[in-house]
Amino acid sequence: MKLKLKFALLAASVALIGRSALAAEPLPIALVNVDRILKSFKPLQEKLDPIKAEAKELDGTLQVRQAEIETVGSHLRAAQPGSPDQQRLQRQLVKLQNDLQQFIATERQKLNSKEVTIYVGLFRQIDAEISKYAKAHALKLVIRQHESSYDEGQPLPEILKALNRGILYEDNLDITDEILKALEKPASSTTNER
Repeated sequence: MKLKLKFALLAASVALIGRSALAAEPLPIALVNVDRILKSFKPLQEKLDPIKAEAKELDGTLQVRQAEIETVGSHLRAAQPGSPDQQRLQRQLVKLQNDLQQFIATERQKLNSKEVTIYVGLFRQIDAEISKYAKAHALKLVIRQHESSYDEGQPLPEILKALNRGILYEDNLDITDEILKALEKPASSTTNER
């Protein structure tokens, strides 16, 4: 009987120790700060640089067209009211303004399309690397963490993002650096192959 009691106590102790050990194991959860990846991933910035240059060139073109509209507008103001010249200048001004609006819409759509293509490609890469990392480290859940702070000098959308963040506290769950390293490995190996 004493042997059964000792065995039961030993089994209960092992079970308690096992539960304590399980309780000490970290949850299979990790966080990734995609905002930080977007800011610091150099291949992304290199792909976006030509789009930024195109946007700057577009701004220059828009300034030239706006100056043309202003010139026609000043000629219109100087024209005799009701004269054929004034009517011609009014039609020309309306046409230039409509053309400018269409040009802006078309060019912005082209730039946005190029930018979306780049971001979709990067997010596919990020998803693939997160998936590989999660499987290799037995993670069951990876949550996107937004980069946010309560600094008063930042734009309103950033402050709102900080106020509405879903993760209030984390301790050693951030795998962003590991994902960045994994993303940079293929970029450096493809660069070496060229």
